[in-house]
Amino acid sequence: MDNKERNQVILESACELLGQMNFEVDDAFAEDVEGEEGQVLVSITVENPANLIGLRGRNLASIQLILGLLVKNKLGEWVRVLLDVNNYRNEQKIRLENMAKNLAQKVLDTQQPVAMAIMSSYERRICHLVLQEIEGIESESEGEGEERHIVIKIKS
Repeated sequence: MDNKERNQVILESACELLGQMNFEVDDAFAEDVEGEEGQVLVSITVENPANLIGLRGRNLASIQLILGLLVKNKLGEWVRVLLDVNNYRNEQKIRLENMAKNLAQKVLDTQQPVAMAIMSSYERRICHLVLQEIEGIESESEGEGEERHIVIKIKS
């Protein structure tokens, strides 16, 4: 099965899952994520996305996990699926990048470390990637389980 066929199976699985949850999908597509080997973005548009996304994207993350398991059962292999609803993930990425840059500037100005809020591994990864590009700054994740967060500090 080539990537196009695989992506079609993933897209159909996503629409079927959301349909079973009584969400009407207005528009949808699936494509390989550039620069992320083996990851597929499923982007959908629904009329009322708030319940689907949930507080801080928690519902979306759970549905994404279920979708990944459905896809694994259908394809017989694990595929990293990134589910996006009404461009939430892209807006979230921009918001996280801006927050990380602003906090890094605060660390540079005050010379004091700053702890970011608790975040998912996906959110932490976005922040770490931005922070590693800022000269004089380093970041590390601290905490356990759902309490993990990033601490931004002056590079030693």
